[in-house]
Amino acid sequence: MPELEHLRVGFVGCGRIADLQCLGYLDHPHAEIFAVCDADETLAARRAEQWGATRVYADLDRLLADPDVDAVEILTPHHLHTDHALAALSAGKHVSLQKPPTRTLDELDRIARAVDKSDRTLRVFENFSHYPPHTKAAELVADGAIGTPLSVRVKTAAGRFGDGWEVGPASLAWRMNPDTCGGGPTTFDHGYHCFQMGRMFVPAEIDRVHAFIHWTKLGEEAWIDGPALISWRYAGDPPRFGSWEVIASVGMRVRSRYYVSDDRLEIHGSEGIIWVNRCTGKLLDEPSVVLYREGETRAFHDLPTDWAESFRLGGHAFVDAIREGCQPAQDVSEARKTLAFALAAGRSAAEGREVALSEVSKGT
Repeated sequence: MPELEHLRVGFVGCGRIADLQCLGYLDHPHAEIFAVCDADETLAARRAEQWGATRVYADLDRLLADPDVDAVEILTPHHLHTDHALAALSAGKHVSLQKPPTRTLDELDRIARAVDKSDRTLRVFENFSHYPPHTKAAELVADGAIGTPLSVRVKTAAGRFGDGWEVGPASLAWRMNPDTCGGGPTTFDHGYHCFQMGRMFVPAEIDRVHAFIHWTKLGEEAWIDGPALISWRYAGDPPRFGSWEVIASVGMRVRSRYYVSDDRLEIHGSEGIIWVNRCTGKLLDEPSVVLYREGETRAFHDLPTDWAESFRLGGHAFVDAIREGCQPAQDVSEARKTLAFALAAGRSAAEGREVALSEVSKGT
């Protein structure tokens, strides 16, 4: 695949998350947001003016037919991801696909087959993996700072409705509909991040999952999933476990410029512990990363902690990989493992039993 000196990106979908997804392209010296597409042509035109884009489309086929577009950033609702990704690959575009990539493994496998037949690159974008406190924690784990990682614990505090970002009713509607979302807005949409965190710090595959997920009906086709408690076991030895707890503290103010929730992370090893104390928001005035080892505590104060930085770095990673002709994280096979993890949790809660990842991965 020939290297590209300058990457011209088309944005497909201009909703709320595009405010952050644009950052890595706007400040990269070898990339630009060249074209913008949204079914709401007024919104597309406003975004194009905001980002300095050259072309505006209300129809995806017209954007994909544009020979000057090298790659697309797909930010549409989950139920559209498969068709949009397949169309983009067929049109010869590189693809960055927002997480979760699809609603089912069958849908993702269709995309995988298209990637195999194409000379284009597809990555699934999961921004938590680019968040500097998370990457610092991963670096410490890889350097042996806590010995053998034995446990990953994630805790999500959902906050008071009406605070933080204003999210439009149409965006809320498809996320709260399990058919269009693929699951719940908490444990599937946001959950993809947390399941990826469960996989990021332990060099072993997820073996079994058990989940309690409480569902509340808000409307005819609107559901919210939380509180929730999900636990899992890693394969192999030594015995290792993880957990993710969602607290629906909807009367609490969560300090955040973005979504009104925050995620804290603890990685416990055989010789120490790492805490990551913030992500989307800022619940406590603590250093973003803290390491405990040999009876001493070390705090890391110099890391960028604005959640937006993860999007900027993720955009840079995509541009640099395409320009260099290599595969950016996550490829389809890695994304499939995280998606299977999320689906196993949903199945466990629905069926009231522990679920083996092999059941889900094989489609049984």
